[in-house]
Amino acid sequence: MACRPGDVQDLLNSPLPSARVDPYVEGSWLQACGQTNITCKVVKGKVEEVGKWPWQVSIFFLGMYTCSGSLIHRQWILTAAHCLQRSKDPTHYSVVLGAQRIPDNSTQLLLTNLVIHDHFNNRMSNDIALLKLRDPIFWSPLIQPICLPTNNFKPIIGSICWVIGWGHKGRKETSESPYNVQDLSVRIINNDICNHRYQFLLSMNQKQFIGNDMLCVNPELGSDTCKDTSGSSLACKVNNTWIQMGVVSWSFGCGQRRFPSIYTSTSSFTHWIKKQVTDLRFTSRAGPSFLSPVILTGYILLVSLGSLWLL
Repeated sequence: MACRPGDVQDLLNSPLPSARVDPYVEGSWLQACGQTNITCKVVKGKVEEVGKWPWQVSIFFLGMYTCSGSLIHRQWILTAAHCLQRSKDPTHYSVVLGAQRIPDNSTQLLLTNLVIHDHFNNRMSNDIALLKLRDPIFWSPLIQPICLPTNNFKPIIGSICWVIGWGHKGRKETSESPYNVQDLSVRIINNDICNHRYQFLLSMNQKQFIGNDMLCVNPELGSDTCKDTSGSSLACKVNNTWIQMGVVSWSFGCGQRRFPSIYTSTSSFTHWIKKQVTDLRFTSRAGPSFLSPVILTGYILLVSLGSLWLL
């Protein structure tokens, strides 16, 4: 959807609060997880698209932006464990929901708990964590949850997905320029390719660098996720529903296509997430066969040829 001057909808003509913490009511704004409410709004005199990624969360440490996350529940946010290395005290962190750029004037919401995976040891594996909001949020057109995959349901090799995070719109932007919600199309590739590329990082007696709880991805158009996108969601569209298949974990450099980016595989931790969030409802029922046999065959051939080229 491309916004034009005449496309501004009355729904968003007046400012909407980024998040409300009124007594929780499900309300009519929440139909299902993984759905968007794309519309147009005037932002500083320009018509811009909003509501495309309504689960996007910005995380602040002592008032400074530090990482991204995604809304999976009215009171829980999913992010990367390495985002919380500065402190384990939840009072040091706050979040903003529903914002289209940062900084903005949105209220920073407080947290009461940080849950870091027990097996995370400041390395790449098990790089996943949860943040608990002090108060349940109120759904709005700009604040919606993303679906989680069923346990061990991973995207098919060759699938095109999207990574959502905060970034600058152009290379001429400075560090003081506002961050905008950005998206980047990426392709899921075989973990064996990443293991081959990163074999120089193997320690003694280590057979592989990329574990089964990780996803290996390459950008489609030459761009890449760089700094400031840690904890962002990797979203794949399955049967008109967006499912969070991964969490941005790490990469070697920035924009170096030879070294793919590494994401935490969300489905490897669906069971762990459900243990922490006992009333979690937003899990997709999608199965692994969301590509047609013809498309799937083409992807397998393409990835096979690509693997030979990369090796």
